[in-house]
Amino acid sequence: MAQKTGGEPQIDGRSTRWDEHKAQRQVEWVDAAVALIEEEGAVFGVQRLAERVGVPRSVLYRHFKDRASLDELIRRRVVESFMRRMEPTLTFDGTIEESVRRVVSAHLDWVSQHPRLYAYMGVGEHAMGDGSLVADTKTAIALMLGERFGEVLEALGVRGAPIRSVAVGIVGFVDTAVNQWVRDPQRELSEEELRTMLCRSVWAVLDATLRNLGVELSPDQRVSDLERA
Repeated sequence: MAQKTGGEPQIDGRSTRWDEHKAQRQVEWVDAAVALIEEEGAVFGVQRLAERVGVPRSVLYRHFKDRASLDELIRRRVVESFMRRMEPTLTFDGTIEESVRRVVSAHLDWVSQHPRLYAYMGVGEHAMGDGSLVADTKTAIALMLGERFGEVLEALGVRGAPIRSVAVGIVGFVDTAVNQWVRDPQRELSEEELRTMLCRSVWAVLDATLRNLGVELSPDQRVSDLERA
């Protein structure tokens, strides 16, 4: 037990070791849960996870407050995986067309590779602004895109454009289209056809927005050249 000696409480070494052990176990078991979802699907029981990691269910629960806290840690791990795939694509290297395709492809490729994790995130259930982890992730991507759009426009002499709203709309459109596609048992488009459709649609929105601002650009123009204009 921690004892006070002259003011500051002393740290119980046993408590610290337990906290470290608990944190390490949480990491290992969340990783195991992610692997279980990848293999068997988004719906799984705690008993199934306990069997996988080789401990009684009661022991598993001692390391998590409740099922909701376990789900939140798993969802956070999945979101981290998704963002590791997305963040490097938001730099807009190459031409406008290449930049659009890179961002769209990163989203679609991750979903195609991890459809069960995507389903577990419950993407379609969380709209931007609802305060959930998934919604906050979509909002963060939209804000990063909006910031980059704004930097390019400012380099072209356009300031104060409502580009953040456009970025939110683009993210929402791509996210909804991919979500519908991955859930559809009778897909009307192949993965490559969906990729092409999304890229063309995103460019159409960007092109229309730019023209309304008095800017005409070719999708073959390099973003770096625009920023030096």
